[in-house]
Amino acid sequence: MDETQIPDNTGSGEPNEQPEDVRLMEPEEITVLDYFRFKINPKNWGKELLPDDIAQSSDEGAADQIGQEPEPSTFQVLLARLRDGIQSERLSIPQLPSGAVLAAFVLAVAAQAFLEPRIIGNRREPLLGVALYALSALVLTLGFVFRQKNPTDVVENVAAVDSSANRFETRIRVEWLTASFGCMLTAFLLFGGNRFTFFNMLFWIAAILCGMIAFQPDFSFRAFSQKLSTNLRTLTMLNIRLSPWNLLWLAAFAVCVFFRFHQLEAVPGDMFSDHAEKLYDVMDVLNGKTSIFFVRNTGREAFQFYWTALMIKLFGTGISFLSLKVGTALAGLFALPFVYLLGKQLGNRWTGLFAMLLCGMAYWPNVIGRVALRFAFYPMFTAPALFFLFRGLAKHSRTCLIWSGFFLGLGLQGYSAMRIVPLVFAVIFLIYWLFQPRAARKNSWRGLFGLVYFTLLLSLPLVRVTLDMPEAVFYRSLTRLGEAETALSAPAVQIFFSNLWEAVIMPFWDNGGIWVHSVIFRPALDHLSAALFFGGLVLVIFRFVQHRSWQDLCLLFSIPALMLPSVLSIAFPAENPSLNRTGAAMIPILIVAALGLGYLLETLERALQRRNLSILLVLVTAAGLLFYSGSENYGLVFNTWRTDYEKNALNTRQIGQVIAGFAQSIGAYEHAYVIPYPHWVDTRLVGINAGVPQTDYALQRSAIAELVPAEGPLLFLYKPEDTETAAELQRVYPDGQAILHPATVPGREFYSYLVP
Repeated sequence: MDETQIPDNTGSGEPNEQPEDVRLMEPEEITVLDYFRFKINPKNWGKELLPDDIAQSSDEGAADQIGQEPEPSTFQVLLARLRDGIQSERLSIPQLPSGAVLAAFVLAVAAQAFLEPRIIGNRREPLLGVALYALSALVLTLGFVFRQKNPTDVVENVAAVDSSANRFETRIRVEWLTASFGCMLTAFLLFGGNRFTFFNMLFWIAAILCGMIAFQPDFSFRAFSQKLSTNLRTLTMLNIRLSPWNLLWLAAFAVCVFFRFHQLEAVPGDMFSDHAEKLYDVMDVLNGKTSIFFVRNTGREAFQFYWTALMIKLFGTGISFLSLKVGTALAGLFALPFVYLLGKQLGNRWTGLFAMLLCGMAYWPNVIGRVALRFAFYPMFTAPALFFLFRGLAKHSRTCLIWSGFFLGLGLQGYSAMRIVPLVFAVIFLIYWLFQPRAARKNSWRGLFGLVYFTLLLSLPLVRVTLDMPEAVFYRSLTRLGEAETALSAPAVQIFFSNLWEAVIMPFWDNGGIWVHSVIFRPALDHLSAALFFGGLVLVIFRFVQHRSWQDLCLLFSIPALMLPSVLSIAFPAENPSLNRTGAAMIPILIVAALGLGYLLETLERALQRRNLSILLVLVTAAGLLFYSGSENYGLVFNTWRTDYEKNALNTRQIGQVIAGFAQSIGAYEHAYVIPYPHWVDTRLVGINAGVPQTDYALQRSAIAELVPAEGPLLFLYKPEDTETAAELQRVYPDGQAILHPATVPGREFYSYLVP
């Protein structure tokens, strides 16, 4: 039974005539324990909370059991519901022979084993891996051709076929749109000076609200207030529903939360200079400098700094690495429900569930979230924008397109890689438009207006800054795209296609050599997810061939398109591929992998059903595959990447702790100094880790002798290779004592020189 159906609320199956409002007024008839026992019984999942149901279920159920066969056990009920859930939501992919599907999956897993450097003796056999992948694709293709010549069951493509006869709503309340445009123009003028102020924010928010009303032709304040009042009253009523699917979804989401927040404070451990830049910008925000675009360190969009300031206010984590990490971890978590919804839109609810779970466990989004830079905001905003775009086009919903523009415009102020998404959306809409009947094409263009308007409206502050100082906003992009910093190593077109190829194969082969946010030179996906992604790609192509669905074509197109921020690193091809600039591409990639997993399980279920075997085997198989994927991703993040990161990051946290210990015992924060040395620690990070974040502890060697004698001890820290500093300290302060501080990573040792 689908979880949206509300079954009979009594144990006997007789209708309950008592009005709901009367029943809800009598909660004293049951205890909380009785309620809990009633709701955890799988036979009652999906039922509304009716206090008299418990008594009726108990009394009438006892009477019905006399002279009848025993009811099925809880376990049998769960298995039956699981089988019904699978059979009621078949994927629209052609049903290939079971043997071909299983053989192709085994071949794909074997193929990826030869491309994964850490599985077979730290060696890679690309030719063998490619051959096995080709054989896997050939097996699926032969099965598809065979099934086309000998069709059996036909599954309608619910996700890909637009059965709706409705057209986009094009009515607009002109007076409210005029008010919105007027407020937008005023806000645009007030955004000059690269500052958020009370007045420009007031007009900006007013423009958004007026725009929302303008695109709702049936809106009235009276109806809105009545609906709001009704919803608030509903929240106060005890109306709890449990169903197997809801519990399964919550369990999957809990697993995702675990992967994103487990050991968050410790993994990774030390910051690097980019984190100092971010935290100094956050301090600017907290000190009242409300910039729209932050020009420090070649320029950055504003969202992370205000987001991190909010984390500090909410959780009291202070100016710290943890504050940055909490913000980006929550950003990654925010995207997951939309990954589920988009997967459900393009497949079924199982596709959505598997996509959310794979994305939640995957090493790729986990590391770009934990490194706590702006990378996580690319998928954070792309996921909802992409979902509302696909849903809005499929359902002819202008409201969904407006929400797509809302998240797209807001996301443009999060990370520069997001700038490619408007172009991607334009191509997706063009593909959709070409698939529409000629009579509907004009209406489709009108439906697009809401998306464009709200994209412009939500990105308005950045638009103004871009017009005021384009060189700052586009500096980093132009240095990657052209010869602003360095000459090109080859013709631009040649570099582009080389970069594109390397990015496209990164899920199977190499995610780049940037240790900050990747395990260098390994595939972007784990072993199992890569194999499922390959199989899913082939199956989506089959579905497109059979149904000619614009959704499938757009899904395939979005994968390389969302990688373009990395691909367009023409001047610095060594920076491609990278997990950060391709971050949003993980969304369609893992949805395709989820389609592959769902189809594999469906095939297995059909094969077992023909042999009268239990659905339990499908459940065990699914759990085993997901556990294998989760285990590998866990090891990649918390063992491999953690170790590699610690080998490369400098131990500013340890140095900061030494200064904090000195200040809290015999000295003072202002009497500690770090002597800079080439390629050593960022002294701003030392201050942040010491607990005095606005202090830069750098002191040039030449200034040691010029220090004014202080009341109390002095502490100097320097690198062991810096023999000149050691000699100078010994000369100026002959009574001082040098102490070597060992580090967990060889080569990270440092000296402290204590002057009594």
